Amino acid sequence: MSLDSLSISVCIVTYNPDTEILFKIIHILRNSGLSIILVDNNSSDKSFLSLLQNVDNIIPLENNVGLGKAYNICCEASKKLGAEWILFLDQDSIPLEPFKVNEVIEKLKNNAQLYYNIAIVSINSDIATKTSIINDDFYLAKYVVGSGMIVKNCVCEKYKFLENLFLYSIDIEYSTRIRRAGYYILAYKKQMLDYKMGEISKKYRRKIPRYLSYLLSKLTGKDLTSYPFYSNPLRYYMMLRNNIYLLTRHKVEITYSKYLPLFVLYLYENLGLKETLKYVLRAMKYGIFGNLDNDNKRIFNSK
Repeated sequence: MSLDSLSISVCIVTYNPDTEILFKIIHILRNSGLSIILVDNNSSDKSFLSLLQNVDNIIPLENNVGLGKAYNICCEASKKLGAEWILFLDQDSIPLEPFKVNEVIEKLKNNAQLYYNIAIVSINSDIATKTSIINDDFYLAKYVVGSGMIVKNCVCEKYKFLENLFLYSIDIEYSTRIRRAGYYILAYKKQMLDYKMGEISKKYRRKIPRYLSYLLSKLTGKDLTSYPFYSNPLRYYMMLRNNIYLLTRHKVEITYSKYLPLFVLYLYENLGLKETLKYVLRAMKYGIFGNLDNDNKRIFNSK
């Protein structure tokens, strides 16, 4: 496909979404002339699927297969639509209007050599780990989050997303693998998404997390006194387990281990000492020895 033939499809993976937000996202995307693929991970209430309009491909799954496998399904669907790029969006990440995502690829095309070597460009620049400035429009990035990353379909086809991680750190592992394969990852300088980490942001209330987060803030120069809150604390367990798994297999840089204490703090803040110790030991067991699929089945009752 030549540089003049530009096409982007959008992938949204849903699981019990806020339908008002989802419909708003779809409305913005369709007004931008983008093809939309929606993969539903077996939401408990599927009635919203029948209300969806202007979605090119709706794929309802019989089981919750996790984010990595859903992404791979999206890649296959995008290939069938004939798109050159695929944009991944969370079900609650709202594109900022006017949403002109084509301008990102058009600007990349100004440098044919750079364009050829790019695998991913993120429109979620605020969250990307940026390393240097490429030009007036782009940063070179080390890591990007899944929501807002635009991936070349040919890369997506060659390098599949890890499915056994199920939910967390899929984007971090993928970024690492793509960079190691010799591709560039860029972040567009203009933030194009209304994106949030967690359901809400909360301040620590327990004494130990409050003190340690204050100390870490002083050491890093970043405000770590708040944390991304999820009503299901098993999400924090999966953050810890998956990163132990990736670190012990050298699938991410060793420097990423600095986040492990934060995941433990999240657990302790929400569960207390006894339950945290239980989940830390479990995270070490599955993280070190593997067999994540079996653990995922126990957590999500998936087949």
